[in-house]
Amino acid sequence: MQAAQLLRPYPHVLNVTAENVGAGHSSYNAMQLTVERRFAQGLAVLFGYAFSKAIDNVGEWTGAAGTSNPFQNGHCFSCDRSRSGQNQTHSIRWSTRYELPAGVGKRYFSHGIASRVLGGWVAGAFFTLDTGRPLVVSSPNNSNSLGGGSGMRPNATGTPAALPGGPQICDNCLYFNPAAFTQTPQFAFGNVSRYLPDVDNPRTSNLDASLEKTNSITERFRLTFRAEAFNATNHVVFAGPSTSVTASNFGRIVLSQANAPRQIQFSLRLGF
Repeated sequence: MQAAQLLRPYPHVLNVTAENVGAGHSSYNAMQLTVERRFAQGLAVLFGYAFSKAIDNVGEWTGAAGTSNPFQNGHCFSCDRSRSGQNQTHSIRWSTRYELPAGVGKRYFSHGIASRVLGGWVAGAFFTLDTGRPLVVSSPNNSNSLGGGSGMRPNATGTPAALPGGPQICDNCLYFNPAAFTQTPQFAFGNVSRYLPDVDNPRTSNLDASLEKTNSITERFRLTFRAEAFNATNHVVFAGPSTSVTASNFGRIVLSQANAPRQIQFSLRLGF
Protein backbone atom coordinates (compact mmCIF):
# COMPACT_ATOMS: atom_id res chain seq x y z
CA MET A 1 0.00 0.00 0.00
CA GLN A 2 2.93 2.36 0.58
CA ALA A 3 4.02 1.94 -3.04
CA ALA A 4 0.49 2.70 -4.21
CA GLN A 5 0.31 5.79 -2.02
CA LEU A 6 3.46 7.18 -3.63
CA LEU A 7 1.74 7.05 -7.03
CA ARG A 8 -0.91 9.53 -5.90
CA PRO A 9 -0.63 13.16 -7.06
CA TYR A 10 -0.27 14.25 -3.41
CA PRO A 11 1.15 11.23 -1.55
CA HIS A 12 1.50 13.07 1.78
CA VAL A 13 -2.30 13.17 2.23
CA LEU A 14 -4.92 10.47 1.91
CA ASN A 15 -7.57 12.00 -0.36
CA VAL A 16 -7.61 15.14 -2.48
CA THR A 17 -10.46 16.03 -4.84
CA ALA A 18 -10.09 18.63 -7.59
CA GLU A 19 -13.16 20.14 -9.25
CA ASN A 20 -13.24 21.96 -12.61
CA VAL A 21 -9.47 22.12 -12.92
CA GLY A 22 -8.25 23.84 -16.10
CA ALA A 23 -5.69 21.14 -16.84
CA GLY A 24 -6.96 20.10 -20.24
CA HIS A 25 -5.68 21.09 -23.64
CA SER A 26 -7.13 20.37 -27.06
CA SER A 27 -6.52 21.33 -30.68
CA TYR A 28 -8.55 20.87 -33.85
CA ASN A 29 -7.33 21.29 -37.42
CA ALA A 30 -9.46 20.71 -40.46
CA MET A 31 -9.97 21.26 -44.15
CA GLN A 32 -13.65 21.91 -44.80
CA LEU A 33 -15.50 22.01 -48.10
CA THR A 34 -19.10 23.08 -48.70
CA VAL A 35 -20.88 23.04 -52.05
CA GLU A 36 -24.44 24.28 -52.48
CA ARG A 37 -26.47 24.45 -55.67
CA ARG A 38 -30.08 25.49 -56.23
CA PHE A 39 -31.40 24.48 -59.63
CA ALA A 40 -34.21 26.20 -61.51
CA GLN A 41 -36.59 23.22 -61.53
CA GLY A 42 -37.06 22.84 -57.78
CA LEU A 43 -33.92 20.84 -57.01
CA ALA A 44 -31.52 21.91 -54.26
CA VAL A 45 -28.32 20.08 -53.25
CA LEU A 46 -25.97 20.71 -50.33
CA PHE A 47 -22.69 18.79 -49.90
CA GLY A 48 -20.18 19.09 -47.07
CA TYR A 49 -16.86 17.36 -46.41
CA ALA A 50 -14.37 17.71 -43.56
CA PHE A 51 -10.89 16.22 -43.26
CA SER A 52 -9.75 16.82 -39.71
CA LYS A 53 -7.72 15.79 -36.71
CA ALA A 54 -8.49 16.52 -33.06
CA ILE A 55 -5.93 16.06 -30.29
CA ASP A 56 -6.43 16.47 -26.54
CA ASN A 57 -5.34 15.13 -23.17
CA VAL A 58 -8.78 14.98 -21.55
CA GLY A 59 -12.23 14.02 -22.73
CA GLU A 60 -15.65 15.61 -22.51
CA TRP A 61 -17.90 15.26 -19.48
CA THR A 62 -21.28 15.87 -21.07
CA GLY A 63 -24.19 13.63 -21.89
CA ALA A 64 -23.89 14.43 -25.60
CA ALA A 65 -20.13 13.98 -25.96
CA GLY A 66 -19.73 11.18 -23.43
CA THR A 67 -17.55 10.89 -20.36
CA SER A 68 -13.84 10.36 -19.95
CA ASN A 69 -11.62 8.85 -17.29
CA PRO A 70 -9.28 11.10 -15.29
CA PHE A 71 -5.55 11.30 -15.98
CA GLN A 72 -3.82 7.96 -15.66
CA ASN A 73 -0.82 9.55 -13.98
CA GLY A 74 -1.52 12.64 -11.90
CA HIS A 75 2.13 13.69 -12.28
CA CYS A 76 2.07 13.64 -16.10
CA PHE A 77 -0.84 15.27 -17.88
CA SER A 78 1.04 15.26 -21.18
CA CYS A 79 1.23 11.46 -21.03
CA ASP A 80 -2.49 11.40 -21.83
CA ARG A 81 -2.11 13.49 -24.98
CA SER A 82 -3.45 11.57 -27.98
CA ARG A 83 -6.07 11.70 -30.68
CA SER A 84 -9.32 12.93 -29.20
CA GLY A 85 -12.13 10.50 -28.52
CA GLN A 86 -14.25 12.70 -30.79
CA ASN A 87 -11.79 12.60 -33.67
CA GLN A 88 -13.33 11.60 -37.01
CA THR A 89 -10.85 11.90 -39.85
CA HIS A 90 -13.40 12.02 -42.66
CA SER A 91 -16.95 13.36 -42.43
CA ILE A 92 -19.40 13.67 -45.32
CA ARG A 93 -22.79 15.35 -45.31
CA TRP A 94 -25.15 15.41 -48.28
CA SER A 95 -28.73 16.66 -48.44
CA THR A 96 -31.14 17.23 -51.28
CA ARG A 97 -34.67 18.56 -51.74
CA TYR A 98 -36.77 18.20 -54.86
CA GLU A 99 -40.12 19.80 -55.62
CA LEU A 100 -41.97 17.75 -58.20
CA PRO A 101 -42.75 19.86 -61.32
CA ALA A 102 -46.51 19.28 -61.08
CA GLY A 103 -49.37 21.34 -59.73
CA VAL A 104 -50.50 24.95 -59.87
CA GLY A 105 -47.79 27.17 -61.35
CA LYS A 106 -45.63 24.16 -62.33
CA ARG A 107 -44.67 22.70 -65.69
CA TYR A 108 -46.99 19.69 -65.61
CA PHE A 109 -50.60 19.17 -64.52
CA SER A 110 -51.08 22.80 -63.59
CA HIS A 111 -54.91 22.74 -63.81
CA GLY A 112 -57.84 20.65 -62.68
CA ILE A 113 -58.06 17.70 -60.33
CA ALA A 114 -54.66 16.37 -61.45
CA SER A 115 -52.98 19.53 -60.18
CA ARG A 116 -54.40 18.94 -56.68
CA VAL A 117 -53.54 15.24 -56.64
CA LEU A 118 -50.08 15.39 -58.20
CA GLY A 119 -49.06 18.88 -57.12
CA GLY A 120 -47.39 20.01 -53.93
CA TRP A 121 -45.16 16.95 -53.48
CA VAL A 122 -41.62 17.48 -52.10
CA ALA A 123 -39.02 14.73 -51.59
CA GLY A 124 -35.91 15.09 -49.47
CA ALA A 125 -32.96 13.04 -48.24
CA PHE A 126 -30.05 13.50 -45.84
CA PHE A 127 -26.97 11.26 -45.90
CA THR A 128 -24.07 11.10 -43.43
CA LEU A 129 -20.83 9.13 -43.56
CA ASP A 130 -18.14 9.27 -40.86
CA THR A 131 -14.98 7.30 -40.25
CA GLY A 132 -14.95 5.63 -36.85
CA ARG A 133 -13.74 7.31 -33.71
CA PRO A 134 -10.41 6.17 -32.20
CA LEU A 135 -10.25 2.99 -30.17
CA VAL A 136 -9.25 3.01 -26.48
CA VAL A 137 -7.66 -0.05 -24.87
CA SER A 138 -7.87 -0.58 -21.10
CA SER A 139 -5.99 -2.54 -18.46
CA PRO A 140 -6.85 -3.37 -14.81
CA ASN A 141 -5.80 -0.85 -12.16
CA ASN A 142 -2.89 -2.96 -10.91
CA SER A 143 -1.20 0.11 -9.47
CA ASN A 144 -4.05 0.66 -7.00
CA SER A 145 -2.98 4.29 -7.15
CA LEU A 146 -6.52 5.66 -7.01
CA GLY A 147 -5.49 8.03 -9.75
CA GLY A 148 -6.48 6.46 -13.03
CA GLY A 149 -9.16 4.05 -11.94
CA SER A 150 -10.70 2.31 -14.93
CA GLY A 151 -8.68 4.59 -17.20
CA MET A 152 -5.49 2.60 -16.72
CA ARG A 153 -3.83 1.45 -19.93
CA PRO A 154 -1.70 -1.56 -20.93
CA ASN A 155 1.90 -1.57 -22.12
CA ALA A 156 2.90 -1.78 -25.77
CA THR A 157 4.92 -4.79 -26.91
CA GLY A 158 6.33 -3.08 -29.99
CA THR A 159 4.10 -4.99 -32.40
CA PRO A 160 1.73 -2.85 -34.51
CA ALA A 161 -1.86 -2.84 -33.30
CA ALA A 162 -3.31 -2.41 -36.80
CA LEU A 163 -3.73 -5.59 -38.82
CA PRO A 164 -1.96 -5.68 -42.23
CA GLY A 165 -5.23 -6.07 -44.13
CA GLY A 166 -7.22 -3.79 -41.87
CA PRO A 167 -9.94 -4.79 -39.39
CA GLN A 168 -12.20 -7.71 -40.19
CA ILE A 169 -15.92 -7.03 -39.82
CA CYS A 170 -17.25 -10.52 -39.12
CA ASP A 171 -18.43 -12.31 -36.00
CA ASN A 172 -15.56 -13.17 -33.60
CA CYS A 173 -12.96 -12.02 -36.15
CA LEU A 174 -9.80 -10.14 -35.26
CA TYR A 175 -10.30 -6.39 -35.42
CA PHE A 176 -6.83 -5.43 -34.19
CA ASN A 177 -3.73 -7.29 -33.05
CA PRO A 178 -4.04 -8.27 -29.34
CA ALA A 179 -0.35 -9.25 -29.29
CA ALA A 180 0.47 -5.52 -29.47
CA PHE A 181 -0.49 -5.13 -25.79
CA THR A 182 0.38 -6.64 -22.47
CA GLN A 183 -1.05 -6.10 -19.01
CA THR A 184 0.75 -3.41 -17.03
CA PRO A 185 2.72 -4.68 -14.00
CA GLN A 186 1.73 -3.73 -10.48
CA PHE A 187 2.54 -0.17 -9.33
CA ALA A 188 3.25 1.06 -12.85
CA PHE A 189 1.49 3.07 -15.52
CA GLY A 190 0.84 1.72 -19.01
CA ASN A 191 2.61 3.40 -21.95
CA VAL A 192 -0.05 2.83 -24.62
CA SER A 193 -1.59 6.09 -25.83
CA ARG A 194 -4.96 7.12 -24.42
CA TYR A 195 -6.58 6.51 -27.82
CA LEU A 196 -4.86 4.33 -30.37
CA PRO A 197 -3.24 6.27 -33.23
CA ASP A 198 -3.90 3.68 -35.94
CA VAL A 199 -7.11 1.80 -35.07
CA ASP A 200 -10.64 3.23 -35.24
CA ASN A 201 -14.08 1.92 -34.42
CA PRO A 202 -16.27 0.86 -37.37
CA ARG A 203 -17.39 3.71 -39.61
CA THR A 204 -20.96 4.97 -39.48
CA SER A 205 -23.35 5.87 -42.28
CA ASN A 206 -27.01 6.79 -42.36
CA LEU A 207 -29.69 7.88 -44.82
CA ASP A 208 -32.86 9.70 -43.76
CA ALA A 209 -35.62 10.40 -46.27
CA SER A 210 -38.81 12.41 -46.29
CA LEU A 211 -41.86 12.95 -48.48
CA GLU A 212 -44.41 15.68 -47.97
CA LYS A 213 -47.43 17.15 -49.73
CA THR A 214 -49.11 20.49 -49.12
CA ASN A 215 -52.66 21.23 -50.25
CA SER A 216 -54.36 24.59 -50.05
CA ILE A 217 -57.85 24.10 -48.62
CA THR A 218 -58.74 27.79 -48.87
CA GLU A 219 -56.69 30.95 -49.23
CA ARG A 220 -56.16 30.87 -45.47
CA PHE A 221 -55.87 27.17 -44.59
CA ARG A 222 -53.21 24.69 -45.75
CA LEU A 223 -52.92 21.02 -44.94
CA THR A 224 -49.47 19.35 -45.00
CA PHE A 225 -48.89 15.61 -44.89
CA ARG A 226 -45.37 14.43 -44.13
CA ALA A 227 -43.75 10.98 -44.00
CA GLU A 228 -40.22 10.53 -42.63
CA ALA A 229 -37.97 7.47 -42.61
CA PHE A 230 -34.95 7.48 -40.31
CA ASN A 231 -32.22 5.03 -41.35
CA ALA A 232 -34.32 4.54 -44.46
CA THR A 233 -32.13 1.74 -45.84
CA ASN A 234 -32.14 -0.09 -42.49
CA HIS A 235 -28.33 -0.07 -42.61
CA VAL A 236 -26.53 -1.71 -39.68
CA VAL A 237 -23.68 0.06 -37.88
CA PHE A 238 -21.68 -2.41 -35.81
CA ALA A 239 -20.36 -1.80 -32.31
CA GLY A 240 -16.60 -1.87 -31.74
CA PRO A 241 -14.41 -4.78 -30.60
CA SER A 242 -13.56 -5.94 -27.09
CA THR A 243 -10.89 -3.57 -25.73
CA SER A 244 -10.07 -4.90 -22.24
CA VAL A 245 -6.66 -6.56 -22.21
CA THR A 246 -7.94 -9.21 -19.77
CA ALA A 247 -11.01 -10.19 -21.83
CA SER A 248 -11.05 -13.61 -23.45
CA ASN A 249 -12.09 -12.07 -26.78
CA PHE A 250 -9.70 -9.13 -26.57
CA GLY A 251 -9.11 -7.65 -30.03
CA ARG A 252 -12.07 -9.45 -31.56
CA ILE A 253 -15.40 -8.04 -32.70
CA VAL A 254 -18.71 -9.63 -31.82
CA LEU A 255 -21.29 -8.37 -34.30
CA SER A 256 -23.96 -6.32 -32.57
CA GLN A 257 -25.97 -3.39 -33.88
CA ALA A 258 -24.98 -0.02 -32.44
CA ASN A 259 -27.51 2.15 -34.29
CA ALA A 260 -31.30 2.19 -34.35
CA PRO A 261 -33.14 0.20 -37.05
CA ARG A 262 -35.40 1.88 -39.58
CA GLN A 263 -38.05 4.11 -38.02
CA ILE A 264 -40.96 5.65 -39.91
CA GLN A 265 -43.25 8.41 -38.72
CA PHE A 266 -46.19 10.31 -40.23
CA SER A 267 -47.58 13.73 -39.45
CA LEU A 268 -50.47 15.89 -40.53
CA ARG A 269 -50.34 19.65 -39.96
CA LEU A 270 -52.98 22.31 -40.49
CA GLY A 271 -51.56 25.76 -41.20
CA PHE A 272 -53.46 29.03 -41.14
